[in-house]
Amino acid sequence: MPLHPISYLLPDDFDLQQLKSSFKESHGLREEVPSKLKLTYYDSFDWRVWNAGGELHEEQGSLNRLCWHSIKGRKEPLVQVIDQSPGFVKDLPAGALADQLASVLEMRVLQPKVHVIQQQQTLALLDSEEKTVVRVVLEQNSYASIDGKQSGRLEGRIVLKPLKGYLSYFEKIVEYLKTMKLRNCGQSLYQDALQGAGIKPGDYSSKLNYRLDPYASADVTARQIMLDLLNTLEANVAGTKADLDSEFLHDLRVATRRTRSAMSQIKGVFDPQQLEPFKRGFGWIGQVTGPTRDLDVYLLKYDQYRASLPEALQGDLDPFYSYLLNHHKTEQAKLVKKLNSPHFRKLVKTWREWLEESRADQENAPNASKATAKLADKRISKLYARVLKDGLAIGPDSPAEMLHELRKDCKKLRYMMEFFQSLYPKPAIRELIKAVKVILDNLGEFQDLEVQAHSLEDFGSEMLKEGAPASALMAMGVLVGRLFERQANAREEFANLFAAFSSEGNQKAFRKLFGGA
Repeated sequence: MPLHPISYLLPDDFDLQQLKSSFKESHGLREEVPSKLKLTYYDSFDWRVWNAGGELHEEQGSLNRLCWHSIKGRKEPLVQVIDQSPGFVKDLPAGALADQLASVLEMRVLQPKVHVIQQQQTLALLDSEEKTVVRVVLEQNSYASIDGKQSGRLEGRIVLKPLKGYLSYFEKIVEYLKTMKLRNCGQSLYQDALQGAGIKPGDYSSKLNYRLDPYASADVTARQIMLDLLNTLEANVAGTKADLDSEFLHDLRVATRRTRSAMSQIKGVFDPQQLEPFKRGFGWIGQVTGPTRDLDVYLLKYDQYRASLPEALQGDLDPFYSYLLNHHKTEQAKLVKKLNSPHFRKLVKTWREWLEESRADQENAPNASKATAKLADKRISKLYARVLKDGLAIGPDSPAEMLHELRKDCKKLRYMMEFFQSLYPKPAIRELIKAVKVILDNLGEFQDLEVQAHSLEDFGSEMLKEGAPASALMAMGVLVGRLFERQANAREEFANLFAAFSSEGNQKAFRKLFGGA
């Protein structure tokens, strides 16, 4: 029998005295002082704790404790005493719980999801030596949403808590409770509370997960994809403006980029004249969100930058971190103004109205009524052919611009494959998307390192004007050199990676899935 607590629902007519009397017949019994706890459950905006099979709550009682319960695998809970509500992992006390959360959350901040108020009555069952062998906890629970607008009572629970070394006692109590015909809890207290507050765990993900009809007309499918992308964009506006963590802006920009790609790559399904103002509008969103995102990236990479320097120079880089923080604050304020502007609000509103209400003009949208699957095959096979041709034309002495252009086309190919992946056998499409990602990672590193190196040079010039010490600029100079070294390594790796990507096996797999020559 597994050594983990077992929870039963507590009937309204439950006879506590009868239970105590029954326990007293076979064990000693000590009633602990009733207690009241406030539990606040946490997760990231995109439910990383939940997706990792965990539940995380802050328990406010005699001590403030942060507790991780693993649903998958039924491992022992991880518990950490804390002196403030959790946010970023880096601010938690070091230990096993912080390590666990670091691997799950990365750069995301924890947000409260729901509150539970719990009244506890604990019965300690004792052996002949007056040692506690099992704890039986009777719980009365209620929930409250974070904004306080929803609250209510939850079903009571009786929880059996085993203790190490006394498994046989625990098993006897389990057998006894079976005779009382108590119902096992079908879901956790957290799930009960979320359900009460009307929250569905996992209700946000930036991943594309459409269920497309292969025979639906292409314009209907394109609207479905673009509306979902718009939902993702809008879901991240508040977190971006509040600067809760860097991933809100990241997801907003990815949704913008994907929308622009869908506009340009799902060709001939909309009237180009009607689409043009929205193309310009989403281009504007990409432009105004860029400076803050760039600074986010440098801040996220700062520890890595610092660690790449000789130990004697690492401290000299600190003024660069201060520079990044100061300029991020300035750019964030500008970004908030743009997102609060009538232009942004009108753009998002009219885009949604257009997607929901307008109908395709057949004359100016020749592909609008074509079956989705046929159009997807055609566009993906054409993009793949272009990537193959351009990639194979790149040699050791080819200019960097050719790799940059190839990256753009690989991104378009990836987005199209992800948009339409539900139309194809899952293992096959995932394998090919993975192959495209390998090339994209290499090309992305090649370009990003070049951009970072040149940006650092520009930052250094600005820092010099702002009075930064020479030692900081020297450290940044060493860092620029390291970035160019890594870029050269990425360039060398490209040939072998693209040879694998363009192998006969992959070409056959692409032709089998999408057709084409």
